[in-house]
Amino acid sequence: MLEEMTGNTIKPIVFKTPTGFVYFDYADIILCSADGNCTNVFNLQSDTPLRVLHNISFIEKKYSTEKFLRCHKSHIINLMHVEKLITKSHQVQLKKNYIVPLSYRCWKRIRQMTEKNIS
Repeated sequence: MLEEMTGNTIKPIVFKTPTGFVYFDYADIILCSADGNCTNVFNLQSDTPLRVLHNISFIEKKYSTEKFLRCHKSHIINLMHVEKLITKSHQVQLKKNYIVPLSYRCWKRIRQMTEKNIS
């Protein structure tokens, strides 16, 4: 019904904010970073993160896909926006120069994925 009224399709990710609900496509989100019981969502449309009223575990359970990866206890990254792996410090650089730490298990997984793509 909302779809018919606006003439647009509804985007698949819905976040609750203090002022209402915000809708995103998967490709719009660069990363999600835990902030207590809330989460900061870094996206392509804004230079400042959007604070949403969901914890990082809720976002992981609800929206986890092969493109969204919980790479650390405090971070979920969108693999479509990875620009560089920083080997010395086990970090990843994303679009807009965001640098995120990787857990050891995630580091190994991303390395295996990149090695498959190189061969």
